[in-house]
Amino acid sequence: MGNSKLAAKCHLRPPASSEAPNQAHGILGRVQGDYIAAGLATLPPATADATAHHEVEIDAGPAGKVRLFIEKKRVRHHRHSHYFWSAYRAEPVRPDDPA
Repeated sequence: MGNSKLAAKCHLRPPASSEAPNQAHGILGRVQGDYIAAGLATLPPATADATAHHEVEIDAGPAGKVRLFIEKKRVRHHRHSHYFWSAYRAEPVRPDDPA
């Protein structure tokens, strides 16, 4: 028996990416969840007809003024679908940035 040659490769590390995973999400990891929830609450209810992406500017306390990038997601359970908003990126807003 023993391990096959293909199975041995599953333990190797993936090649290093040119972009670190934290850079893909901006400063989202530094924004507290209650500020994100408050930003999501400003959006209309997520429905099938709603637009897929939104941008919301919030005051995130210690993180300062932040622009959240939000997308609509869908969860299915048998025949039922539920839509919800999810923040996938956050960037600091500078005073000189256009709105």
